[in-house]
Amino acid sequence: MTLRKLPGRLNAGSQTFRKAACLFFILIIGISLFSEGALAFPAPVSDRGVTIDMLNQDPDPVKPGETLEIRLSVQNADNDELKNCVVKLEPDHPFEAIEGEKLVENVGTLGKYYSDERSKVVKFKIRVKDDINEGKYPLTVRLSGTRNKRSFSISKDLTIAIESESNAEIEFISLDKLAPGKKTDLTFGIKNVGNSPLKNAMFSWECENDVILPVGSSNVRHVNYIDIGDTANITFNVLTNVNTLPGLYKLDMVLTYDDIEELQTITDSGLLDNQKRKEIKSKAGIYIGGTTDFDVSYMERSLTGAYTFSISNIGNNKANSVKVSIPLQGNWTVPDGSNSVVLGNLQKGDYTYADFNLEPEAYGEEYPLKFEVSYTSSDGQRQTDEMVIPLYAMKFTPPTENPGNAYPSSSSTSSFKYKYVVLVIVGIAAAVAYKKFYKKRKMNE
Repeated sequence: MTLRKLPGRLNAGSQTFRKAACLFFILIIGISLFSEGALAFPAPVSDRGVTIDMLNQDPDPVKPGETLEIRLSVQNADNDELKNCVVKLEPDHPFEAIEGEKLVENVGTLGKYYSDERSKVVKFKIRVKDDINEGKYPLTVRLSGTRNKRSFSISKDLTIAIESESNAEIEFISLDKLAPGKKTDLTFGIKNVGNSPLKNAMFSWECENDVILPVGSSNVRHVNYIDIGDTANITFNVLTNVNTLPGLYKLDMVLTYDDIEELQTITDSGLLDNQKRKEIKSKAGIYIGGTTDFDVSYMERSLTGAYTFSISNIGNNKANSVKVSIPLQGNWTVPDGSNSVVLGNLQKGDYTYADFNLEPEAYGEEYPLKFEVSYTSSDGQRQTDEMVIPLYAMKFTPPTENPGNAYPSSSSTSSFKYKYVVLVIVGIAAAVAYKKFYKKRKMNE
């Protein structure tokens, strides 16, 4: 009975072996089929034998706001040629495209590694944004095409160095002249001409020998922030002594601010390092003196009927070669004589007189009368001031002969002299007669 069961056991083992062998062969076939199926799809992204290199950039380094031109070399070092090759630039912050400039270049076929057509050079232009800090930024370039009818695509990040700088200047000063003894607003314009914002700026100024001094504040002002291209206006109320001699005086100006790029340097411990401030020194000239002010007022009518006016220098500067004129106007005319009178030089505080023959549009009315005062200021410039005063127009009556006249005529004067002589003679005769009468009476006694 045992010998009869042995073949059955042998048959069962053989069946188990056959099942295991079948499973193994099925697994091998599945792996093979999967591998072949995978190879049947287009090739994945591959950079085998393909290189993208930057030949140069202009300018190097580039600054914020500038146009950047880059030249790239694409090369095939594979045994298979590359067809339908396209190079595309993909600018991202801080780079931006320029209108009218291409970002895609079709370079056609890159030949096999041993052919002359294996490499091509392409050129692109892009712009760097304005508000960018100094540093190194990636710029992506992508190359796509086909190899053996299979598509491929590779990309590379180029490193572009951007150099930013903080810089500022005194763009303007609101005044170039100051009048002695007169409070004046003096404004300085601080402009950010660099490629990064200005922070924590401090501006100060000083005039030699303290000829000009700020009133109501110090000569130092702080500005927290000035953006790229912006101008901060800083105003001081200033005053100079009333007796300051006319002339050109020097202003020394100092501007200091944080160097933003230096402040962004990070040490290994994570702290800011190399904190430093930039200092800009400059100077400018400001003239003290120049113009002055006048006052014109009506005084009286002269014996000839002319109008007499007083002209006063009420300013703080001397006026040379002063001339006062009555220009052509509607209410008043100059019927005869000149409409201008030369007065010469007038020191500050001095005054003089000028006479004009005037005829009004109508009598019994008050009309405005316009004057022009021309003079040479202390800085050598010819100046003209205009002023208007009200003037009442009345007819002029010449003086008549009467005892009460302050200015008697020649005939009345002669009559007075004749009466005086007669009176003297009568007095002398009376004295002689009295003397003879007294002598005769004495003899009779």
